[in-house]
Amino acid sequence: MKSIKMKIIGGIILCSALTAVIISALVIANTSRVTEKEAIEGMNNRAAAAANELNTQIERVEQSVDVLASITEGRLDTEKFLSDKDYADVFTEEILDDVYHFAESTDGAITCYIRYNPEYSNPTSGCFLTRDALSDPFTAVTPTDFTMYDPSDAEHVGWYYIPVQNGAPLWMDPYLNSNINVYMVSYVIPIFTKDGTSIGIVGMDIAFTQFTDMVDQIKLYNSGYAFLTNSEGKVLYHKNAENGTEVATMDPSLAGFSSLISGAGQSLAYQYGGVKKTMVAKPLSNNEFLVLTAPSSEIFSNTRTLLFYILGVALLALAICAVVGLLVGNSMAKPINLLTGIIEKTAQLDLTSSEHGDKLQVQRDEIGHMAKEVHDMRNAFRDMVDSFTDVERNITENVNDLNQIMQENSSLADDNGQATHQMAGSMQDAAESTTSIVENISAVRAQSKDIAELAENGEKNSEEIQKRANDMEQQSNHSMEQTLDMYNTMKERSETAIEQAQAVSRINALAEDIKNISSQTNLLALNASIEAARAGEAGRGFSVVATEIGSLAADTMNTVDNITQMVVEVNQAVSGMSSCISEIMEYLEKTVLTDYQMFAGSGEKYHEDADYFINVMGEIRNGIAVLESNIDEISTATDMINNMTTSSADGIRNIADTSEQMQSSNENGMEKLQAVLRSVDDLNEIITKFTWR
Repeated sequence: MKSIKMKIIGGIILCSALTAVIISALVIANTSRVTEKEAIEGMNNRAAAAANELNTQIERVEQSVDVLASITEGRLDTEKFLSDKDYADVFTEEILDDVYHFAESTDGAITCYIRYNPEYSNPTSGCFLTRDALSDPFTAVTPTDFTMYDPSDAEHVGWYYIPVQNGAPLWMDPYLNSNINVYMVSYVIPIFTKDGTSIGIVGMDIAFTQFTDMVDQIKLYNSGYAFLTNSEGKVLYHKNAENGTEVATMDPSLAGFSSLISGAGQSLAYQYGGVKKTMVAKPLSNNEFLVLTAPSSEIFSNTRTLLFYILGVALLALAICAVVGLLVGNSMAKPINLLTGIIEKTAQLDLTSSEHGDKLQVQRDEIGHMAKEVHDMRNAFRDMVDSFTDVERNITENVNDLNQIMQENSSLADDNGQATHQMAGSMQDAAESTTSIVENISAVRAQSKDIAELAENGEKNSEEIQKRANDMEQQSNHSMEQTLDMYNTMKERSETAIEQAQAVSRINALAEDIKNISSQTNLLALNASIEAARAGEAGRGFSVVATEIGSLAADTMNTVDNITQMVVEVNQAVSGMSSCISEIMEYLEKTVLTDYQMFAGSGEKYHEDADYFINVMGEIRNGIAVLESNIDEISTATDMINNMTTSSADGIRNIADTSEQMQSSNENGMEKLQAVLRSVDDLNEIITKFTWR
């Protein structure tokens, strides 16, 4: 067991350690968060400052091209340009000096050009100033011939058509000019008339080194650096990656680079080449992005130094607390150890005086108060020892007398015990029988309840099922008879109607006869007309009659044709009616009559259900038989209880006789017990002087 000294020292050190750890953890967490945030903000500020420098250079180029485009728009005669293709060449001579001026005054410019819409100018109209190196003077060369390339050829004429299609000033991605082996970037402004007609473009190609040299000069911590990407996250300039490489594919941890350049976060932590790094990005005014990256160990080096300093201070404070705890523990533990020695003597029933007791009592603290209380307790123990001696003597005498009396009672108790055992056995048998009765009664009650419910439900359901079966059977038979009568009636009527409709076919034969008669009549009228013509003036009247007869024959033919057409339509209607009647008869025969047969079958099923309920009533009779058997078992168990009750009564009488004999002895024992109780009261009075719970 650890000493109180070690507990005090350990408690002080533990509290100090916990306090130091908690304070250090809070300070470290807060300091880490603040310093890391400041480090990231510092990187962002450095990136913003570098981006401002690059934007300044970009704005200078934009300003030169903007002013040159404004001069071109202001001086160009739009009407002449749109009506005369040679006007563009004349205008170029007028503005050529201005083009030279802006080209030479723009830092990093490799080319400067004005090109016109080839629809309103000659294929090579415009001016194109270029130089091989930044130290060389500009020279004018013949512009690209538009007739040599298709407008969709972005490689050769995309520098013209892309800005025109964009309809606004445009910075184009850097590219390598293989003619002069210079990596350059272009800024182009399209020019339009007030009604939106394209006039041409004004632009400059800037050596990309004008920007990359500024990027290379950006230093961040010891090994940090900067690089450029476009808005799609592809590398435009990087000291360790090829141009066109997607930054997000350089390492899986760089998958969030697109979110970084979109402004979703202030920084991106990643790992490249086994080194943990952090990067920040700032947009440039030419739609590019300046990205700064550096190892995280360099970025947060100040944070680690501060953390080590805080830990050192915490450890020093902990050591000081340990020394203080040791001193305080020693000063507190010494008097406690002395007082513990006195208490140990008391525990060993050694109540003699102690040499350190008086010294401890004079202390004005809790130890001194404890020493005084221990001294008073030891004096009280001395007084109680004397009282215990007298009480012990009285108790001993009374207990001896009580022992003799109790021996006599023990003999009588044996007799009572035997009688009690006999009674207990009988009572146990009675209990078992009683349990059996209770179980049988419970079974009788449950079965009676089930039988009553089963009988009641069976009777009701049997009556309802029998009634529904009779109703359904009668209704089904009646409906089936009606349907069968309807079916036979419709069948007879439909057959009669079809036979009557077939009479229409005789009209066709009659119409044919009329046609034949009309043909012969028409032939006779024709012959009569011929004979009347031969007769001349004498046959003129007959000719008129023959003509009328011919007309009558023609009308008859037309009428017969109409009758024939009507007969055809009547036959079609009769055919449709016959088909419809057949479908109806088939539905009545196969569906309606079948359904009624099913209904009749359902009536039979209800009869089967009624038979089932009859079986249920049989089960009820069986349950009643079981109930009667249980009642017989109850009667038998009751007889057994009566017999056992008689035996128990005899045993109880024996116990009563023995109890009378014990009564006299118990009275003597009670007198002795009263004396013992008085001695116990004396002991209780002594015990109440102790506080033991």
